[in-house]
Order: sequence, then structure tokens, then C-alpha cells
Amino acid sequence: MTTGLDLLAEGGTVTLTDGTTVPLRYSFRALALLEARFGSIQRVQDAIDGTGQGAAFGPLHQMIGAGCVGPGGFEPHIREYQDAKGDRRIQDIVYRRRTDGADLADLLDPGRMNEYVEAFSTSLSKALESRGGNGQATAVAITDVTLPTRGPSSTTSPSAPSTFLPTPSGT
Repeated sequence: MTTGLDLLAEGGTVTLTDGTTVPLRYSFRALALLEARFGSIQRVQDAIDGTGQGAAFGPLHQMIGAGCVGPGGFEPHIREYQDAKGDRRIQDIVYRRRTDGADLADLLDPGRMNEYVEAFSTSLSKALESRGGNGQATAVAITDVTLPTRGPSSTTSPSAPSTFLPTPSGT
């Protein structure tokens, strides 16, 4: 009997320009990457504008990249920025293949966008199914989750005054 999220849910594969295929799998790690990039799973689902008027390639790249982490052989490299208030935000996530360092963005074929959207949609839907005791799959309700900001670091902590004298150890 399986309960909760199916962490190994695969729903499709994407074909890259070098002829290789990559299975999409949305584990907790993949979903956490998407939440960190978009803010919530609902925003992930809303990221591609169905009218064709808004951005599609950037969000789709992020969605496919998260699904390629793990058995797909890609590793996320996170780029953050810090604003004047000290808040950190993810600017971009670059997905590089472990075997040769190739950037996933360079391996995606714009002519296969429909295939990519279908593979992503199928895989994400399958990952978010909840398995009941009777084997019936039902959708999992997703709520908006706000990620906490990181605590102080060497770049965000206030400086010590020049008159500060630490207590010597051992006294």
C-alpha cells in the first residue's frame, strides 16, 4: 500500500537536442526547487501563460530542469541575489548535466515545446496524486507556502563596533 506523494512518479520523458532522452520525475527535492524559484506550486502551474502572450520558455526550462534532477543526471546550480534590505531571492537555477557539465537550457529544443509541456504536466500531475488505501488516486490540495528567509550571515549581520573587545577564552 502506497500513501502520500509518489516520490518516484515519472510521467514522461523529454528529448534533448543531442538525441538523449531524460525522464521527468518530481520528487520532494524537485518540488522544493520549484517552490523556491516560483514561490508556490500554484505559481508553478500558473507560470506558463496559456494565451501565448506571456513568458513560456524560461518557466518551462525551470520546470523541466527540476524534473531532471536525480536520475536524469542534472544538478541544480542556484543563483541568488540580495536586495538592499538584505532579503535573498533566487534569481535563476541553472541545471547542468553531471557527466559533461552541459547546460540543460542549451539542450532543450524550442521546436519540441508542446512535447515538453505535455511531459511536464503529466509528470507533475502524477507526482501530486495521493494514493488511498483502495488504490484510487486523488489530487493533493496544494496551499501557498512562504519560504522563510535565511538567518544572518557574514554579509547580512551587522558589523561589530571598532571598540568591541571579545572576552579571551579560558578566563
